[in-house]
Amino acid sequence: MQIISRYMLVQLVLFAVSVAVSLAIAVWLAQSLRFVDMIVNDGLPASTFFYFVILLMPYFLVIVIPVATFCSVLFIYNKLNTDSELVVLKAAGFSQLQLARPGIMLGAVSMISVVAINLYFLPVSYREFRELQHYFRDNLSPVLLKAGKFNTINTEYTIYFKEKTPAGELKGLIVHDSSLPGQQITYLADTGALLKEENDFRAVLWNASRQEVDPVTGQLSIAYSDKYVLKFGDLEQEERERWLKPRERFLHQLIFPDLTNPRDVDNYDKLVAAGHYRIASPLFTLAMAFIALACLLSGEFSRRGYLGRIMFAISLMGIMMLTMFLFKDVAEKNKNLIPLLYAWPILVVMVSLYFINRKPKKLPPKTSDHPDGSPKEEAAA
Repeated sequence: MQIISRYMLVQLVLFAVSVAVSLAIAVWLAQSLRFVDMIVNDGLPASTFFYFVILLMPYFLVIVIPVATFCSVLFIYNKLNTDSELVVLKAAGFSQLQLARPGIMLGAVSMISVVAINLYFLPVSYREFRELQHYFRDNLSPVLLKAGKFNTINTEYTIYFKEKTPAGELKGLIVHDSSLPGQQITYLADTGALLKEENDFRAVLWNASRQEVDPVTGQLSIAYSDKYVLKFGDLEQEERERWLKPRERFLHQLIFPDLTNPRDVDNYDKLVAAGHYRIASPLFTLAMAFIALACLLSGEFSRRGYLGRIMFAISLMGIMMLTMFLFKDVAEKNKNLIPLLYAWPILVVMVSLYFINRKPKKLPPKTSDHPDGSPKEEAAA
């Protein structure tokens, strides 16, 4: 049995890895298009681009691994059925559960992989991704500032400039300041520059005008000056104080949010539900393997193939994926429904295990009469 299990497990693992790599590359290429513009137009180094997309890979793998596990079990067991290998093994005395063991082992390995990603690699990589994203977005270096587009700085300032000289001087500059409550100020300048001194970011405008509309009277006031200096403040301090999203947090930060943080208190149910989902999602990976096993190992042998069972298994897989995200959204709105995240995949595993263990029904033998009237049993086809 060990040799048979090893033979089947090797095929399952190789196919699962090939499917996971193919899907991960496809998702990687689709998501990387968001950063191509940063290389072509903004001068972002290619190494930084690849680092960005690599940091997103753990998040993709959490979705890809369950699908790859399901596809591997479905394809390999269907191939073994088509080649009559499972029929021979059943005739040799192997039980349904023994034949399902390699698929269960693959599901267990995939589940452990998802656990490792959820508990460590996902929060570490996504937090690093968000920090780099904030750094490049808020950094006033020429890497991110786009000519001919409106560039938002820390949600309070919007900068537009027509062109940028090789020396770094900005021409046709517009700066909109909404940092003061109830005031909207717009600066127009012929030329300007963006400077950084330690953590202090500022814009220097030459031959500029300051335009402001009085919120009470609605009257426009314009002031001209040879030079204006605008300070954007310590953007790095804002990065240190930014609120961590659920994907950036470790498990204990989700299950036990910081009750002294107002935003954690406001999103308490959402954070707790995300923590339980991170624990329960590996069970969905195991359930995917059991669904494929139950559909292909239960029932009788058919020489016509198993297209109907395969389509049924794919339908169940789609329903499983939809319910996985649906229960997550429901649990975020009502934390009393969090047990559904655990109960649903466990129920699927138990029902699948029942069908795997269930012996196929045998047809009763047909009888026919001899010419002399004595009955004769014939084996059912």
